[in-house]
Amino acid sequence: MKKYDIIVIGGDAAGMSAASQARRINSRLSITVLEKGRHVSYAACGLPYFIADEVTESENLIAIDVNEFIAKRNIEIRMNTEVLSVDFSGKIVTAQSSGETIQLSYDILVIATGARAIVPPIEGIETPGIFYLRNLDHGIQIKDYIARRGPGSGIIIGGGFIGLEMAEALRKKSIDVTIIEKFNSVAMPLSPEIREIIARTLHDNRVKVHTSAAIHKIEKTGDGISVITDGEVHRADFVIASAGILPATDFLRGSGILMNDRGAIVVDEKSMTNIPGVFAAGDCATVKNLITGNDVYFPLGTIANKQGRVAGLQAAGVAGEVFRGTVGSQLVKVFELEVGKTGLNSEDAARNEIRADSATVLWRSRASYYPSSRDLTINLTINADTGELIGGEVAGTDGAALRTNVIAAAVTARMKIEDVAYLDLGYAPPFSPVWDPVNAAAQKLSKRKHG
Repeated sequence: MKKYDIIVIGGDAAGMSAASQARRINSRLSITVLEKGRHVSYAACGLPYFIADEVTESENLIAIDVNEFIAKRNIEIRMNTEVLSVDFSGKIVTAQSSGETIQLSYDILVIATGARAIVPPIEGIETPGIFYLRNLDHGIQIKDYIARRGPGSGIIIGGGFIGLEMAEALRKKSIDVTIIEKFNSVAMPLSPEIREIIARTLHDNRVKVHTSAAIHKIEKTGDGISVITDGEVHRADFVIASAGILPATDFLRGSGILMNDRGAIVVDEKSMTNIPGVFAAGDCATVKNLITGNDVYFPLGTIANKQGRVAGLQAAGVAGEVFRGTVGSQLVKVFELEVGKTGLNSEDAARNEIRADSATVLWRSRASYYPSSRDLTINLTINADTGELIGGEVAGTDGAALRTNVIAAAVTARMKIEDVAYLDLGYAPPFSPVWDPVNAAAQKLSKRKHG
C-alpha cells in the first residue's frame, strides 16, 4: 500500500488550491490528488458562457493544465478515481480507479469533493434529453447536443442563479426558453424589489417564466419532452434540471466525521474537521457566517478557493493561516442586468431572528448629465437594534454589480449605517454621482432610523 504525506480528494478549485499551497510551502512532501472525473482545476462558473459560445473552447476554462501540476509542481494526480470510503482510524483511503480497487494511506487528508446536482424526485426525470450543469463534462454534453441537434426550445427546471444564466445562454443560441420554478419567484435569495427587476428583464428578453409550479411528471413526446405541472403541459426539445446542489459526501456517512443536516462537513476557520489531521474545503464543507456566527452551507467559488488555500497551508504546517468566514457575496448577470447581493436582506434576517430595517433607492450610476449614466437600484439592510449594516443588494447596468463589493466591506467591518452614509467614496462624473449610490441608500436608511 502506497503512503503519501498528503492525500487530496477532489481536483477542482478547493482541492487543487490546497495541493498547490502545500507544495509551495514544502517541496519535499509527497502529494496526490484523487479526482473522480476527467478534468481538474476548471472554472465551473464559466460553463454558461461556454455553452453560449462567449468562451469558445472548453480548454479555456481550465485554469492550470494537469501536466503543469504533475511536471512543474510535482503533484501526482489520479484521474477517473472515485473514493469509496475512508478509514480515519487507520488513515486509509479506498477508491475505484479505472476499474480497479486501490487503497492508499496518508498522514494528512484534505477532502474537497465539491457538490453534486440535485436530481428532483419527479417521475420521468431519467428521460433522455434531460441535462444537468455541474461539471465540465456536463457543459460539453449540452454544447455538443445544441450543435448536433439545433434545438428550437428548452425548459429550465429551477430559477436560481445558474438557471438564470442558462436562460441567457440559450437565448443567445436563438433557443426559446421556459423557466419552471416551484417557488413564487425566480432568484428567491434576493429581496422582492430585486426579484421583480429580474422578472421584467426575463420578460423583455422573451423568456417565459412559470412560478409556483409543481412538476408532476416528465415524459418523452415524439422528438421532444413534455413537462407536466398543475393543469399545464410544457413541451420543449430538451430540459436542463437546475434544482440546486448538495455536498458530495455520501461516501463519508457513518464514518465519524461531523456533518450538518445537508451533508456538509463541519469545519473551523482553519478548515479543520472534528478528526485530527483531516481538513475539508469548498462545496462539500460549511463556512462561518460572519453576521450570524452560524456554520452554514454556502457553495461559492470564492469560498472554495479561500478554504482550499487555508487547508493546504495548514496541512503543510502553516498554523497561523485562517479564513474567518463569509458574508455571502455573490453576483449574477441576467442578460444586460447586473445583480449583486451580500450579507442578509430583511427576509434572511427574519429567518435568523434578527430585527431588521431596510431601504431601497433608485439612483444613477454616474453624474446624471454624463452621457452613459444609467439607473441602478440599491437595497440596504441594517440590524435595527445595533444600527450595523448587515446586507445589501444592487441591480442595474453600467458596472452596477461591482458596487456590491463596497457594501460587503462595510458589512464585514460591522459599520454603522451613519458611517456608511458618509463613507468617503471616490467621485468624478464618468465614475459616480457626487453622492455615490451606496451613500445615497445609507442616507435614506439613516434618516428613517432616526425618524
